Amino acid sequence: MTANSPPVRRSSRVNITCPVRISGQLREHAPFDEDAQLVTISKYGGKLKTRLSLQVGMHVKVKPRHGKKAAILKVVWVGQENSPRAGEMGLECDGGIARIVGIYFPGEPGPGKRAGQADR
Repeated sequence: MTANSPPVRRSSRVNITCPVRISGQLREHAPFDEDAQLVTISKYGGKLKTRLSLQVGMHVKVKPRHGKKAAILKVVWVGQENSPRAGEMGLECDGGIARIVGIYFPGEPGPGKRAGQADR
């Protein structure tokens, strides 16, 4: 990789529109429980749009509004105010985000499969 090369991605991304409910605690320990929207996901995280001002390092519970499963994700970047990325944030996890919305990437076990069990 050279200085002008784009960063190498660990996983492909899927653009989606998925309404979710996010919850957790703000830095002042005030709880929050808000509607938001997942707009991109990968094996390792996703991009979220929300009205809340979350901080890098916070942990957020994400649950699809029409689903039963949830995942805890870590905020790893926040879009700057007054920029095209305002209201967006990057979330990171260990593979749980895609599965809670029903997306399975190649090499992952599908619904009802265990790790190491191949899809046929």
